[in-house]
Amino acid sequence: MEEPENRRGENHASPPGEAQEPDARTDGVIHISEDVIVELARKTIQGIPNIQTVSRFGGKFGIGRKGSDGIRISVAEGEEPGVTGGAPTVSVDVYVLVKYGKRIPDLAWDVQEKVKANLERYTGYAVKAVNINVQGIYIDEPVPEEPPSEADTAGGEEPGAEGPAAADALEDAPR
Repeated sequence: MEEPENRRGENHASPPGEAQEPDARTDGVIHISEDVIVELARKTIQGIPNIQTVSRFGGKFGIGRKGSDGIRISVAEGEEPGVTGGAPTVSVDVYVLVKYGKRIPDLAWDVQEKVKANLERYTGYAVKAVNINVQGIYIDEPVPEEPPSEADTAGGEEPGAEGPAAADALEDAPR
């Protein structure tokens, strides 16, 4: 009776219902949304002390680039098969503010290394570049998301609500 078990063990084909060999792959494509990549980079940067991403950077987006919260990415679908094995490559542009008194090159290096490591770890994509653009510095206080517009501040207040000097200035203003 042991003989059939030995013959079966030599057979490399799995019977129906049993798991196949670990190196067997299923056909198909895995695509990770650019929004997911931006979110991974953003979460990584939030965990780095003394760095803040710039909230908005206007209409600087190029074609095929997606950005959010001071992060812009570009995904190339397997353009470098010899280098990356045909896997997609990612380039990341990060726009940051650095805390006053901290050494900028050291913080930029930390951002580059951590963003690259996390994107490669969680997506399996090769990171071609992480470009750090230091847009300014901040002092202990976080930068507000959006400064209030003039319409927001003037819309709900009555003339003279700030005191007599403000009322005089309003009366003297040309109309």
